[in-house]
Formats: sequence, C-alpha cells, structure tokens
Amino acid sequence: MHHIIILILCVVILTASLLFRVNEAELYLFGFKSPLRCFLYHTVGIKCALCGLTRSVCSLAHGNLRQAIKFHLLGPPIFALICFQLPYRIYALIIHPKRMNRKIMKINSLFAVTVLIAIFLNWLAYLGGLIL
Repeated sequence: MHHIIILILCVVILTASLLFRVNEAELYLFGFKSPLRCFLYHTVGIKCALCGLTRSVCSLAHGNLRQAIKFHLLGPPIFALICFQLPYRIYALIIHPKRMNRKIMKINSLFAVTVLIAIFLNWLAYLGGLIL
C-alpha cells in the first residue's frame, strides 16, 4: 500500500511542478500568484531547510537547471529522487507477490538518506552563514 501512496505523491508533485510557473521569486498557477510561503521565513526571518525547494523543482520541470540551483542547491538531486520513485514504485507494485530486488531497495534507501542528510547539512551551512 505504501508503494501506491508514494507513487501517487510523486506523480502529484511532478504534475504540479509542470503546472506552476516560476517568475523571479514567485510561483504562478494559471496566471494567479501562489499563496505558498514558508511560515518560518515569513514569521522569524530564518530560512528553513526546504526554502526555495518548490521553486527549484518547478524550474527543473521546465528545464531551467541554473535557476533551479539558484533557488535551492539540492533541488536537482531531490528532483532526481522524485523521478526515480516512479519506475521504482511501479516495479515494486508489479512484482509485489515476489520479493523486491534487495539491491534496488538498498539503492533507493541510500539515495533517500543521502538527500535527507544533504538537506540537513545544507541548512546547517546556511544557518552558519556559509550559504546565502
């Protein structure tokens, strides 16, 4: 069941990233400015670990790597992780009665853990003043 949920979430994220448009630092959906804002940044003035990630993923979905990196350094690996989930979860659902290939499971888990650690380290570097 969790494979279906993650697959649906990834499809929704990728579809939304194609529908949203990034203009400067704002997101637009069908010409309307998106109300999505980081609560931490707008209340305390501190960027959270994921600030800029939505704009980064949307930029990548539209093929703009330079802008994506500008919004969030880890946008490209996170986008890759989301894209990797599509074939991985479909594969898991198709062979569900059989055992999943342990090597593929380890690669997926390692990739996800690496991205999470990178997000945390990136945030610590930002809070320490090393990243603007």
